[in-house]
Amino acid sequence: MNIKTESWLDYEIRFVEIEGEWWGIAKDISDALGYVDSQAMVRHIKSKFLQTVKLTVGKNKGNGKVTAISEQGIYKAITRSQRPEAEAFEDWLFEVVKTLRQSSGVEGFQIFRMLDKEHQKETMAKLQQSLLQPTKVNFIKANTIANKAVSSRHGHVKSLKKNQMTPEMLIEREPILADTVDLMIAKEKFRLDLSVSKKVYEKYVH
Repeated sequence: MNIKTESWLDYEIRFVEIEGEWWGIAKDISDALGYVDSQAMVRHIKSKFLQTVKLTVGKNKGNGKVTAISEQGIYKAITRSQRPEAEAFEDWLFEVVKTLRQSSGVEGFQIFRMLDKEHQKETMAKLQQSLLQPTKVNFIKANTIANKAVSSRHGHVKSLKKNQMTPEMLIEREPILADTVDLMIAKEKFRLDLSVSKKVYEKYVH
């Protein structure tokens, strides 16, 4: 059996490969997500997302069978967790769904149309098509936005160039630039009606 171990917040989470998909060990996942025990976690997960496996290596070797959870089952476990990291992930998932809703032309008051399977298929088809299309990014503009944002955070009226920034500013600049590029890509792919610079400044400056 193919087994991989991932470290997350000092927790070791084992994954086993089942028919080309990676399933996580329930005990490891429940410990990492702060559940009382694995049974408290899996009782809310449908059986189709669970499998019983026998580990041949690792800390459970010789101790019988253990429960493994599919990727979709893990997402369900995460959304029920009270860890702040899990709640932040859930917020991000909602933003992704909202972006998909906007890209498909569905207004906020039409949100229940997203429950329709046919609409879901159409939306995913549009998403896959957009991901296959090349996206041009204006990196000069992205760098300008990032420079201005980090400069403003440090009280500079005028935007500093990268070679004028302190080591601390350069460290802060990297995630700002990454977010700027990601937002520029999303804006083009989903044809979003927004100002990239405004959104970046709202997040990092104001």
